Amino acid sequence: MSDRKVVLKMVLSLDGFATSPDGTHEWMFEWFGDDSGEWNRRALEEAGVHAMGRRSYEIMGPYWAASHGPIATAMNEKPKAVFSRTLEKAEWGPAEIFGGDLAAEIADLKARDDEGTVLVHGGPDFGKSLTRLGLVDEYQLTTVPIAIGAGRSPFAELGEHLKLHVVEEERFRSGALAQILVPKR
Repeated sequence: MSDRKVVLKMVLSLDGFATSPDGTHEWMFEWFGDDSGEWNRRALEEAGVHAMGRRSYEIMGPYWAASHGPIATAMNEKPKAVFSRTLEKAEWGPAEIFGGDLAAEIADLKARDDEGTVLVHGGPDFGKSLTRLGLVDEYQLTTVPIAIGAGRSPFAELGEHLKLHVVEEERFRSGALAQILVPKR
């Protein structure tokens, strides 16, 4: 097996939610700036494939396909791994659809000799599934200074506590805090 790692990249509210209860996340965008853009570009440069669930794929595809610039280029040109049991055709490509056993398919992606990380984007439900199965090698979390009171979290419904080690952190002018964390094993 290669040394390829699965990296879950997500923005969280101060109280640990990735989306509001209705799935919206517009509250996070005011916290992004030039300094946080560099943080995001670095993760995109290290990515070999973008992994996401169907909903994230359907939301992100039209947005990035119509966008320009270095982030759009990284999102559009690198392969996508879409995890869905219902999606039949992937038009924002290059893309491969996975619809079977999540753990086996992530193991397949990790075993490939392709360069770069498996960079997981998108919603907390997909992140929660990966986290519960112990498939995430690294978390790149940006916490923004807003409490939303309720929502969905990639850490919901854990069978046991997930202990993490902070590898790196950076605070942005907006007050957001970005951290790279790895599970303590």
